[in-house]
Amino acid sequence: MLAMNAWLLRAAWWKLSIVVGLLLAPFFVLLFRLIGDRSWTAAVVLAVGVTVICAPGLGYLTANEVRDSMAAAEEVPEHERALVERAARRGPVPDDEGQREAALHLVEDRLLALRATRTRALTFSAVLVLVTGFFAVAQSAWWWIAVAATLALVALVLTTPVRLERRVELLRRDGG
Repeated sequence: MLAMNAWLLRAAWWKLSIVVGLLLAPFFVLLFRLIGDRSWTAAVVLAVGVTVICAPGLGYLTANEVRDSMAAAEEVPEHERALVERAARRGPVPDDEGQREAALHLVEDRLLALRATRTRALTFSAVLVLVTGFFAVAQSAWWWIAVAATLALVALVLTTPVRLERRVELLRRDGG
């Protein structure tokens, strides 16, 4: 698992686009088949079309996000970056002072970015909840799945900063 995380942290945008496409395509097939009254063939064609359009953009955005989030760990040797990334998210605090400091910088940078975009993220999430809720009432009951997913997005936007603040305290406390 650590090798996969290390690969994803270093992967080029087009490689991440392929991974995103492989993950999105089956989801879109099911979405188009279950929400719309389409045949499986039509659902597959639509899903491939949407994936071809969306995956490169999502891969590019993901690669930039990973690169920006890892900027605080530039001083960390390449073989330790996956360990620092893991320490920034979860698990025991590293014993190595350099890894702990790098993990602390990563978490603090992410927390600053989240605080800066929190209002936009909550607004976007609320609009998604309203739109998917409208479709759930007006079109198909399958849209309630999208409502649940967007509510989970709202919960994520609200809980992630709290989790990162606890991680910052843990990394600081164990450091000195």
